[in-house]
Amino acid sequence: MPELHDEQIHSDVPLYGYEDDLIPKHFSDDDGSFGCISRVATGDWTLRRNDADENDASEWMRFGNYGVFHCAIVESGPADRDRLEKSGYRYSFFVQIGTTRVAGKPVELWILQSGMRPGSDYLLLARPPSNSLIESFDVLQRRCPAANRREGPLMDVWSTRYCGVNSRRGLIALAKAMAKEPALAKLTFVGPGYTGDAGKAEPEAPVK
Repeated sequence: MPELHDEQIHSDVPLYGYEDDLIPKHFSDDDGSFGCISRVATGDWTLRRNDADENDASEWMRFGNYGVFHCAIVESGPADRDRLEKSGYRYSFFVQIGTTRVAGKPVELWILQSGMRPGSDYLLLARPPSNSLIESFDVLQRRCPAANRREGPLMDVWSTRYCGVNSRRGLIALAKAMAKEPALAKLTFVGPGYTGDAGKAEPEAPVK
């Protein structure tokens, strides 16, 4: 298998906000119901690289519901599933940023926009068009254009390099290019969030 690229993508400020179609999003009904709804399943997801060995463990991510008044994902991980509760969290959103065609077939392009200040990090995602609840994504490679690479001074064994993308146009162009290459990983919904100590699933808080 060819080398898969997974450079960190970061913007100085979030590229998408509430004027866009962020997921989750707010709703209200004529009967007085209100809350936050999501096309993407909330709970625990596995993140498994496509170049992983058969015996390599998957990483886990948790996408929780922030609440009913202010809509956001509470994103934890990636980490071992038992450690998700202690892995820290960021407020995040899924956004569909466009469409493209790969091998003649339509593909939706998505991002996971993670964090708000200082700026956001991005996973590039893709999936076949569908109106059903979203329970899987292909995670696209992140091969940074040379002009976007940022790197600080030598820090022993720790990397300071990341990919600075500070425009929607640049992010969409990168996603379209990466959609034509082999996917980096698969992000797959497993079930409701669970605490390792309890050893059982805990349901998400209701959104209505």
